[in-house]
Amino acid sequence: MNDIVKNRREFHKYPEKSWDEIRTSARIAEILAGYGVKNIFMGSEAVNKDTLKYPIELSEHRRVENMKRAVSQGADEEYVKRTEGYPGVVAVIDTEKSGPTFALRFDIDGLPYAEECSKDSPASTEGYRSVNYSCTHACGHDAHTAIGLELARRIMENIDEYSGQIRLIFQPAEETTLGARSIVDKGHLNNVDYFLAVHLALSAENVPLPSHTVACGVKDFMSCRQIDVTFHGKAAHPCGAAQEGKNAILAACCAALNLHSIAHHEKGLCRVNVGKIQGGVCTNTIAPECTIELEYRGQYREITEYLEKRVFNILDGSALAYDLTYSYVDHGEVPAGQSDDELMNVVYMAAEDVPWFEKIYMEGNLGGTDDAAVMMNKVQEQGGVGTYIGIGTDVSNPLHNPGFDFDETCLTASADLLEKTIKLLVQKNSR
Repeated sequence: MNDIVKNRREFHKYPEKSWDEIRTSARIAEILAGYGVKNIFMGSEAVNKDTLKYPIELSEHRRVENMKRAVSQGADEEYVKRTEGYPGVVAVIDTEKSGPTFALRFDIDGLPYAEECSKDSPASTEGYRSVNYSCTHACGHDAHTAIGLELARRIMENIDEYSGQIRLIFQPAEETTLGARSIVDKGHLNNVDYFLAVHLALSAENVPLPSHTVACGVKDFMSCRQIDVTFHGKAAHPCGAAQEGKNAILAACCAALNLHSIAHHEKGLCRVNVGKIQGGVCTNTIAPECTIELEYRGQYREITEYLEKRVFNILDGSALAYDLTYSYVDHGEVPAGQSDDELMNVVYMAAEDVPWFEKIYMEGNLGGTDDAAVMMNKVQEQGGVGTYIGIGTDVSNPLHNPGFDFDETCLTASADLLEKTIKLLVQKNSR
């Protein structure tokens, strides 16, 4: 078994939720050091702690417990200490030769539910099924991490073939909020000329990409704003003085139904989703509080503004209808974004030189949100270019399904693609 598959399976076996990725970060740093990478930033050197003060709370207790678990699951204690309980790793490979600055993003977090796979699935038979019951890699981030590490190994072994500086960013918390922002705020995307990110199992022509295909970029990133809304009512006995009660569950349900009735927008992609409802105290008491967790996404600013107005009108109306109030926690917005044609063309040329890719699409479909857009937008604002590449792979189940797994032959091809893309750009800038 080669390193890239071995590493992928290790990270799959020990998944960690957003902002808990301490074992993952420590192992990434240890592996990078083993490949000869010297400039490895971890903890508060990788992420800006001030960015996380709200709404992310990484309490000392949470950080300490994550560090203890990381060591108990085989991470090197010295690298765990270097995290300070804050996940994320940035490796800077400086060739000490004049050239462009590259940044490549690889997300590292898992999803907060148990893995589901049959006894005869590869994860079960090959021994890499998740051992952390409440978490699984169902979005390919274990693969992305392994691809980034393989790229580091190749660069270090052939450093004379490169020029400029290459920053490999292993980002926490893509599945929630502030993962990319915390790294941007630390300055790791400053003065970057080329930004690249990869993601398995995207689509092209609105059809899932199978193995042996690739999409060189996407232009349909949607912004995403996440809000936790709590309706504040009044408890009462439903058979005694029901008129005194104010049912927060009914207000929340009213809001949820109407939020899902918001009309789509003709200008582009437009989505609203209530993902969680939680409230009430017991069956014979009118619910005094109920919380809904919602998000809305738009492809363009006009759509986002439309959604914001409609969402808050519905929240206001639901509260008024049941004569109660509400408060909310705003987790912020991940922006929309678009890949650059200039870089997509280079990726296309690189893909033509990778035999595994039998069909190459210039543009693919994301149709969703990824905070890689935070990094890509930062680079573009500074005059650089970026792209978000879709790697085709046969899958056992869709992304975010607890039984998700994929064709591991895509891993080496993905590393090949990134390696060749960087070399083409180095050659272009040396002329």
